Amino acid sequence: MPDLTDIRPEWLDTIRSLTPAAHLYDPADADEPDIPHTPAWFRARNRQYAADNIPPRYADACLDREDVYQWLLDALTDPRDAQSLLLAGITGTGKTHLAYAALRLAGEAGHKSMTWVATSTAALYGDLRPSAKRDSEAVFAKVMDAPLLLLDDLGAAKTTEWTEEITYRLIDHRYNHCLPSIFTTNARSGELTQILGDRIGSRLTEMCQKVVIEGTDRRRPSRTLGVVA
Repeated sequence: MPDLTDIRPEWLDTIRSLTPAAHLYDPADADEPDIPHTPAWFRARNRQYAADNIPPRYADACLDREDVYQWLLDALTDPRDAQSLLLAGITGTGKTHLAYAALRLAGEAGHKSMTWVATSTAALYGDLRPSAKRDSEAVFAKVMDAPLLLLDDLGAAKTTEWTEEITYRLIDHRYNHCLPSIFTTNARSGELTQILGDRIGSRLTEMCQKVVIEGTDRRRPSRTLGVVA
């Protein structure tokens, strides 16, 4: 059982109340993880998927922000009508932690399999470099069509004509098909369009709910300097 004890009980209860339509399973079997398409079955699959795909550093990430929770609830309830989420803030403020926390909590919904995809822009560009060992377009299609996507560090990689076109294809596809995404960025207000270009910036502005994460870099330990007399 995942450790979700830090999440507000009412949030957890609400997410877990999202279950398949009653006619799809016998309510008497709701808590049976071995019976396909029951809420317990979906949760068991989602928890295993999270365990297999979330990096160890974020394995216990717990959601603690009301605005991100409300976005997640909208995305799970009506993904076609929900906006994407843009988490913005300086390096080290916990954007990636929040994103994986949202993915973990999404898995507690008992109404669908959460086969999300999580990657960073640097990793995505690396995976799409021409190679005789893999089908780059097949890799890209999996990312473009993911029911829920986490794209970390948007705007952080060096921009070239090739990376701009890859990013545009991805954003444009998810924009046109109303697929919810979580983007994180270190770019300050107004900088993302300058970095990625007007075509991408315009789509992100329309498709995303922006949440600014304030604070300092948590990865740098604070130090108290002694005063020498």
